[in-house]
Amino acid sequence: MTFDFPATLDCAATASARVVMRNSGTTSWTRAAAFRLGAVDDSDPLNRDGRVELPADVTVAPGDEVEFTVALRAPAAEGQLVSDWRMLQEHVRWFGETVRATVQVTCPRRPARAGRVRLQGRALVDDDGAFQALGATLFWAAWAYKHDRPKLEAALALLQQNGFHYLRALGVVGDPNGPDYWDGREIDAHWSDYDAVIAGLTDLAYDQYGLRVQWTLIGDGQFAVPTSADRYALADRFLAMSHGREHKLMLFEVANEAWQNGFPGSGGVAELRALTRYLNDRTDVLVAASAPDGHDCAAVEALYSGDVADVATIHFDRDVSKTEGPWRPVRQPWEHLYCAAPVGSNNEPIGPGSSVASETDPVRLNAAAVATYVANIPFYVFHTRAGVRGDVPLSDMAGLGAFTALASFVPGDLSAWTRKNAHWADSPFRAFAGDASGTLHADAMWPDFGAGATSGAVRAYGDVADDGRFFVFAMGIKGSAFFEPRRPMDFDVIEPMTGAVRAHLSLGADERFELTGGEAFVLRGQYR
Repeated sequence: MTFDFPATLDCAATASARVVMRNSGTTSWTRAAAFRLGAVDDSDPLNRDGRVELPADVTVAPGDEVEFTVALRAPAAEGQLVSDWRMLQEHVRWFGETVRATVQVTCPRRPARAGRVRLQGRALVDDDGAFQALGATLFWAAWAYKHDRPKLEAALALLQQNGFHYLRALGVVGDPNGPDYWDGREIDAHWSDYDAVIAGLTDLAYDQYGLRVQWTLIGDGQFAVPTSADRYALADRFLAMSHGREHKLMLFEVANEAWQNGFPGSGGVAELRALTRYLNDRTDVLVAASAPDGHDCAAVEALYSGDVADVATIHFDRDVSKTEGPWRPVRQPWEHLYCAAPVGSNNEPIGPGSSVASETDPVRLNAAAVATYVANIPFYVFHTRAGVRGDVPLSDMAGLGAFTALASFVPGDLSAWTRKNAHWADSPFRAFAGDASGTLHADAMWPDFGAGATSGAVRAYGDVADDGRFFVFAMGIKGSAFFEPRRPMDFDVIEPMTGAVRAHLSLGADERFELTGGEAFVLRGQYR
């Protein structure tokens, strides 16, 4: 036997290893007879499947050799890992020598993006150019900066290693004088070192981990900052902290779900709008008010009309009971631009352990970020149970590593491109969906035909740049989906979880092609 494994891998990186096995026995090896390469003890820290099949139509006679390619994916944490493999005949026996390789996984620090975050139209930019921002809820971060720095730094390292740009932290939360959900995790503006805590967390995240902070100033405002004077004083403290640190901040959000955190009713909306405008008038950091109390445009516009804020932090609907099932929350951000509101942020989407409904499928979590960006929303926040109180490890959250490939195929200025839904006459592709009989219908999605539909996508949202580049995201594919270009074009079919190019196609108008073998694909290309 011979083998070739990489000596080192970056955290969350993918690679392949080569293993050559010689058949020194008396029986030929074939795929039909269930001979394959297997991970010792049926698991391997660098390979999820634990099995590698023989090449198709290959018979390995006694005395012959066969080469296997083992797909490797490093975990998000550093460590020295042993990958060991042996031949087996499935459900019969393991046999032969064991391949054993040691691989060192390291997590190189990503340099921080430079300059103040700002908007150019709908595009998010800093001194390094346009980018689509990936954030994560870490409400408890200020508490941990004061009380459990190792726990905080472990979480920040995980975010940095998995391609995140920022964390969403609460400025105050919990009732300091009575029992509530936040007991033991309160963040209190009366701490004697409070100003040092919020400044220190901002510096630590950016200077050591390349992460900016979205400060959501107020949680539990009815307890933590109960008077208007308290709230303005808190805003002033964050303004003072931000001086000289503007480049370390993603944005200020005044309150989390303000209607239940100290700003109820129409009077609360008026107070929140006034405080938002006060903050916005005094800083160059991007400012948002809060999530509206409702998912319709009326609720969004009641809070955000009149240019009180730069960004609208939206909590989109998590309802999974409709025809599209779990794909419905994925597509919701597309609706934001139908409201008269500032540039949006998908600020608290469905995620692992989220309230109302939860999502643990990495494919749909990845798709939720892509769908957000293609909807011209340049902020997506990975929202998890671990991000709320911090009483479960962030590393346990499904989908944490689902976003690492995004920057490789999502254009940094995508949110500034012009939106094109698949059924619009000037969209890049005509989409087809199959009804219960299998008949294909043009300009249709499978939910149009109910649960009995046989093919198609839930949606195929897209964007087109002024220079003829396009980016289309086909999501929620049922079995397969057929598309036709509306004009001649060259494009790649990309798997969004890995960024791998599945195919490169050069097609004329109306040349039909099929997407199959996955639930979501990106079609990225150029008109001819």
